[in-house]
Amino acid sequence: MEEEAVSLVSEIHDLVTSERTAEAAARLIAVHPADCAEMVAEMDREDRLALLPVIPDEEMARIIEYLPDQSRRDVIDDIEPVRLAAVLDEADDDIVADVLHELPAERAGAILGAMKRAWAVTPLLRHADETAGGHMTRAFISLAAGWTAQRAIQHLRRQRPDADSAYYLYIVDEGGRLEGVVSLRDLIIAAPDALLGQIMNREVVKARDDMDQEQMARLVQRYDLVALPVVDANDRMVGVITVDDVLDVVEEEATEDILKLAGVGVKERALSPVSESARRRLPWLVVNLAAALIASFVVSLFEETIAQVAALAAIMPIVAGQGGNAGVQTATIVVRGLALEEIDTGDILRVLWKELLLGVVKGTLFGGALMLITYSWLGDGNTTMALVAGSAMFCNMIVASLGGVLIPITLRYVLKVDPATAAGVFDTMLTDIMGFFVFLGLATLFLSQLD
Repeated sequence: MEEEAVSLVSEIHDLVTSERTAEAAARLIAVHPADCAEMVAEMDREDRLALLPVIPDEEMARIIEYLPDQSRRDVIDDIEPVRLAAVLDEADDDIVADVLHELPAERAGAILGAMKRAWAVTPLLRHADETAGGHMTRAFISLAAGWTAQRAIQHLRRQRPDADSAYYLYIVDEGGRLEGVVSLRDLIIAAPDALLGQIMNREVVKARDDMDQEQMARLVQRYDLVALPVVDANDRMVGVITVDDVLDVVEEEATEDILKLAGVGVKERALSPVSESARRRLPWLVVNLAAALIASFVVSLFEETIAQVAALAAIMPIVAGQGGNAGVQTATIVVRGLALEEIDTGDILRVLWKELLLGVVKGTLFGGALMLITYSWLGDGNTTMALVAGSAMFCNMIVASLGGVLIPITLRYVLKVDPATAAGVFDTMLTDIMGFFVFLGLATLFLSQLD
C-alpha cells in the first residue's frame, strides 16, 4: 500500500480501538472503492469484524467487487448469510456469480434464496467460471431495429443505465436474437428520425456463452472493444462482458501461465496456507526428482571415465546447466506463442528451423567460449578435453532448441495437455540427460587422449 493508505489504516485502527467505529467506517468509505478494498484486505481481522456491520450495503458491495480473490473469500466468511444476501443485491451480477461459485453449495443456496435479485443471477450460475458466460453481466441495453434514434435516446433517458452498460446499444429481434450494434456516438449524431436498423453495424463481434475466457479476452483485444456481447447457441443475446472484466482475465491467464511454468498451482498465491502450497508444489518437485535420478543414472554409466579424469566432474554441470537455461528460454517463447495463437500447426516447421539456427549460433558462441576456458584452465596439454567440452556444449544447445520447440508442440497437439504445465520440466530433463550423455560419451571415446 501507499504511505497515505498505510496512515489511514492506522488511523482507522485507532478509531476502532477507541470504539468510534461509525467514524472509522466513514473515513474508510470516503476513499475510492478500489483503495478502500485494498485497505480492508490489509487491516487486522479484528478491525475488519468491527467495521463490516456499520458499512452500508451498497458501499460493501463496491468493496467486494474490488477485492482480490483470496481477500474476498476472507471478507465473505466474516459476513452473515442474511447480510451478505443484501450486500450482493447491490453488486454486479458477474461478481455475485463468482462469489456464489466459491462458496459451499449449502451456504450459496441459502444466500441466493435470500437475495431479491436472485432471478438475475441464477442464469449466470449455469456457466463455468472460466467461460464468457461466467464473466458476463445481464445489464445491457437492447433495442429494436424499427426504433428511431430519437425514440432510443428518450428510452435511455428514462432507463438511466449504468455507465458500464451504455457503450453499445444492441439491436435484437422479437426472439432476442442479436441483429446488430449501435455505438452511443453513432446514436447521438444520427438524425432524429433515422431508424436504428439503418445505422446499426450488422457485423457484430460476439462470444458464445461457452467460449473459453482466454479466447474471449483475445476477441476484445483484437477488435479494440470496450464491451463484448454474449449469445447462446441460438444466437440469442444473454449478456455482455465489459473491458474491466477482460483486464482481470488477461491478468489471471498471464499469472496462470507463469505459475504453470514454475511448476506450482494456478490458484496459489504468496499468502496461501502452507498445506495448500505444499499440495500444489510437491507433485512437480517429485517429477523433478525423478528427472534428476535419471540424469544421475546416466552419469553413473561413466563412473570409470570420471574416476580417471577428475576434471570431467567440474565441467559437466556447465554443459547441462547452460543447455537447460537455453531450453527453458525457447520453451517459454513457444508456450507463450501457442497461448496467444501466434503459432499454429502451419508454423511449426518455421519455428523449428528458426530455433535450430539460433541453437547453432548459441552452440558456436558458448561451445567456443567453454573450449577456450577449459583449455586455459587445464593447460596446453588438454586440447582434447577442450574440444570435448566445446563439442558437447554445441550439441546440447542444438538439443535445447529442438526440445524447446518439440516438447510444447507435442504436449499441445498430440497429448492435448497445456504445454505451460510441463514444458519447462521436460525440457530441463532432456538437456540434463543429453548434456551428461554427450559430454561423458565423447570423453569416454577419447579417454586415451585425455590427461
